Amino acid sequence: MNKFRLLLIFMCLLMQVYAQQPSKIHLVHSNSLEYDETNGGKVRKLIGDVQFEHEGSYMYCDSAYFPLDSNFIQCFSKVHIIKNDTVHIYGDKLNYDGDKKFAEMFKHVKMNDNTMTLTTEHMTYDMVKDVANYNENARIVDKENVLTSLIGYYYSDERLFAFHKNVVLTNPKYIIHTDTMKYSTDSKTAFFFGPTKITSKENLIYAENGWYDTDKDVSSFKENSYIITKEQRLKGDSLYYDRMKGIGKAFKNVEIFDTVQKVIINGEYGEYHEQNDWSLVVDSAMMTQIFDKDSLYMHADTLLSIFDSINNIRTMFAFHHVRYFKSDLQGKCDSLVYSSKDSVTRMYKSPVVWSDENQMTGDTITITMRNKRVDSMNIYHNSFIISQEDTVRFNQIKGKNVTGYFDDSSHLYKVKVLGNGQTIYYAKDKEDKYVGVNRADCSDIMIFIKNNKVDRISLLNLPDATFYPMKELGIKELLLKDFKWLISKRPKEKLEIFKE
Repeated sequence: MNKFRLLLIFMCLLMQVYAQQPSKIHLVHSNSLEYDETNGGKVRKLIGDVQFEHEGSYMYCDSAYFPLDSNFIQCFSKVHIIKNDTVHIYGDKLNYDGDKKFAEMFKHVKMNDNTMTLTTEHMTYDMVKDVANYNENARIVDKENVLTSLIGYYYSDERLFAFHKNVVLTNPKYIIHTDTMKYSTDSKTAFFFGPTKITSKENLIYAENGWYDTDKDVSSFKENSYIITKEQRLKGDSLYYDRMKGIGKAFKNVEIFDTVQKVIINGEYGEYHEQNDWSLVVDSAMMTQIFDKDSLYMHADTLLSIFDSINNIRTMFAFHHVRYFKSDLQGKCDSLVYSSKDSVTRMYKSPVVWSDENQMTGDTITITMRNKRVDSMNIYHNSFIISQEDTVRFNQIKGKNVTGYFDDSSHLYKVKVLGNGQTIYYAKDKEDKYVGVNRADCSDIMIFIKNNKVDRISLLNLPDATFYPMKELGIKELLLKDFKWLISKRPKEKLEIFKE
């Protein structure tokens, strides 16, 4: 029994060794046959309509050398290899090793497999692994794309290319430049593994990792990725782009930079729509408006920017929990709109604005910019301006509608009250000591401010004003109706815009 087992094992090993032995190249046809013994060995010289067969692959040529004592052939002129009825390789010269099942093709090389056509000057093909390789530049053409590179591998079983050095993919809509790429001829998808630039008439895309489905025109990028359009730059840890719909999406550490308006929007998720030219950012969203010597920082749950290319107007929207900070201006509200058409910012739902020592509130507030500075401010309905003298004393201006005017240094210097005007302000002597309280009720009032303090008041219509000594009025009488001091909500630096 033991001897039988040993014999069986020996026979199996022998069969494996025999199975691994390469088969001989078979000459199928030739118009003429000659022998050449000039190099010390007998070589068959085949001329005219030459055909070989080797393990299901066929090789055609005009002439060939076929040594008697080796499993090797050299083919010349109009060389054609057919592998599995799907891969066709053409060239001027072929060296084929039947033992290694390895082909090397020279001059005017062309390969196609019904999905693409490859042309180069030198290529090798491993028949066992079904892998083609070139390193002298090649051009690959499929239905939509033209690819070129210095070095490349083609895995015919997977219909997959691996390109290296000077890789260029040219599509009617865009051009891709990279140094390392894989490309599937079945799915028409390119995969990038290094610095990659995609240019088109709509935008420029840069990434160092990602993929591009050239058939569906959708792509995904990561590692230092960004999209640049005529007006904006979108970047993030990862990007998704649908060229057909013109939609770009960014995830994590998102930044949208408006190169025209000098506005930067940051957040954790962003979208850009090319066709309607609007962008949106949510999750820790922050807008930075860049000025010459200062910047304005604004946070909201959602930031939306829309550009009207016909009228060249950019409109910015901020929704919910809006806060902003600038060195000379701070504010909060529920929602806000800014239009470049009139350079006016409109604040809605419980808006508050702080400027120097002044707090301004109302149902709606609009701020007009001129030459990149605050020019004027309108407060509509339930308007209230407060400035603090000390812990218990406050100068107050109240009315139906209020307009504040700012000087070139963005300091409030004049306030006009229209309708139901009321004021309380404290008077001081030359030694800066309080001497009394001015309380005035008048339909329309003009207040002039100097060094952030009330300098004088003009009562314009139906005035009723009284000066009270300091101790004559109680604390409650020194506060106008609906008084609210909101200093705890005032952002003191840009990061505080994220505090509720």
